[in-house]
Amino acid sequence: MRTHIKVVGIVNLIYSAIGILAAAGVLLGGIFASLATLNPIVLIVGTVTSALIAIVIGAISVFGLIAGFALLNHQQWARYVILFVSALRLFRWPLGTLFGGYSIWVLTHDDTRRLFAMRA
Repeated sequence: MRTHIKVVGIVNLIYSAIGILAAAGVLLGGIFASLATLNPIVLIVGTVTSALIAIVIGAISVFGLIAGFALLNHQQWARYVILFVSALRLFRWPLGTLFGGYSIWVLTHDDTRRLFAMRA
C-alpha cells in the first residue's frame, strides 16, 4: 500500500498544479473575453464570474497541493483532505473520475488506515 499512497500523492501534486494553471487560465481568459466585447455590463459580469470560478478551482487545487505533500510524509490529516478533494474530482470526467476513484480506494483501504494510525 505504500507504493499506492506515493502514487496518489505524486499524481495529486501534478493534478493540483495543473488545476492552479487552469484557474489562472479561466481568470485571464474570462477577463480578456469580457474586455473584447466592449460592453461594460458583460465586462463586470464576465470578470466576476470568471474570478469566482477561478477561486473555486484554485482553492481546491491549493488544498490538493498542500495535502499531496503532506500525504507523501504520511500526515493523518492529509488523508482526509485528499479524500474530500478526490470526491470533488469525481465529477471531472474522465481523468478526475479515474484518479478520484483510485485515490478514494487507496485511502479508505484497511492497510492504509493501519499505516496512518501507526504514524499518529
